[in-house]
Amino acid sequence: MKLRAHPIVRLGVALSGLIYLALGLHWATTVLKVENGHIWPEPPDMAAAAVISVVIVSAPLVAVGVLTLARAAFLGVTCNDTEVKVHKMLWTRRVPAQRLVEVRRTWTGKTDLWWKGDKGWPRWTRIPAFSLSLLTRPYARQWVEPYNEQCVGTLRRWIEERRPA
Repeated sequence: MKLRAHPIVRLGVALSGLIYLALGLHWATTVLKVENGHIWPEPPDMAAAAVISVVIVSAPLVAVGVLTLARAAFLGVTCNDTEVKVHKMLWTRRVPAQRLVEVRRTWTGKTDLWWKGDKGWPRWTRIPAFSLSLLTRPYARQWVEPYNEQCVGTLRRWIEERRPA
């Protein structure tokens, strides 16, 4: 079963990835003085500082932008018989399906997935695809909240069906 974030949320995440990507590329072109596809020659001592600046600032921005842009389509939860994968913006959390306990909504509008760890201690991870901030405007909330509630309800039913008696 695949539960993905609302298209508005995925579009917003993709847009933030594009912004990071654009900032990184803009920094690189500004520092390296790229005009009309040509890098203007500089003295070797100044060129080394510019390249180091691009590597330190621009490369991480571009990397995060590309990763965020690529993962925007997968933001959500994927469930199968053995594990549940919570796809976040930059990484994925894998939880064994037999250890799942419940899905909780906090008073701040966040959604958490709870399970028992290796030693029996309760553990949790946030599901950002179905979480809204308290500062989300009512106009956006009216579109996203019903979809989030439907997906959280589906995930709760999936967990209840697989819970041992």
